[in-house]
Amino acid sequence: MRVISGSARATKLRTLDLPHLRPMLDRVKEALFNIIRDSLEGARVLDLFSGCGALGIEALSRGAASCLFVENDPKLVRLLGQNVAKCHLSERSEVLQADVFSLPRGRPAAALLPADLVFVDPPYAFVDDPNRRAQLFESLEQMAAEWIRPGAVVMLHHEPMPYALWPTRLMECFDRRIYGRSQITLFAVRGGPEREEEASGGPS
Repeated sequence: MRVISGSARATKLRTLDLPHLRPMLDRVKEALFNIIRDSLEGARVLDLFSGCGALGIEALSRGAASCLFVENDPKLVRLLGQNVAKCHLSERSEVLQADVFSLPRGRPAAALLPADLVFVDPPYAFVDDPNRRAQLFESLEQMAAEWIRPGAVVMLHHEPMPYALWPTRLMECFDRRIYGRSQITLFAVRGGPEREEEASGGPS
C-alpha cells in the first residue's frame, strides 16, 4: 500500500494482517480522490476508523490543512503514528485512540476541527447490519457542529448497497460509486435554517 499522489507520493505505508482491517484498494482510493479533489486544498479532515491511516495521509499529501485520525485498536494507533511520521506529516496531524461510537461531545483538538471533509471507513458489518448502521449515523449526527461543520462532505466506504435508505436527516446523499465489491457514498452535511428545521422536526 502506498501514497498515490502529492508531497508523500510513492511512500509505502505499513499495515497489519488483522481480520477487521480492510484497507481501500488503490484503484478505489484514486477514484475517490478524483471525485473530491476540489474539496481537498486547505481542508480540515476527520478520518474515522482510520486503520493504518491511508485515507487521511493521502488527503494531507494532496494539500489538506490537517487531519485528526480516530482509531480504537492500540496496535493500529502505533502503526498509524509511524506512517504519518514516515510521510513527514506529523505537524499537521493528530492521532486519537478512541471508539468512534463513544467520542466526547467537546472537541479534543480545536485547531483541527470542525472538519470540512470526513472519511468513514468502518468494518463492512457496521454498514451492512441495519442496527449498526443506525448506530453509526446516530454517532455522526451527534458529532455534527462540534466535530463536523455544516456543509462538510462525508465519505462512507462499504459493500455495494445502491438503494439503501440511509438513517439520517442531517446528511444528504449526493453521489455514489460502485467499484467491484466496494461502494463509495458521499453525503453533504446540511446547514443553516434548513438544518435547524430538520433538527427541531420542522418549521415553526
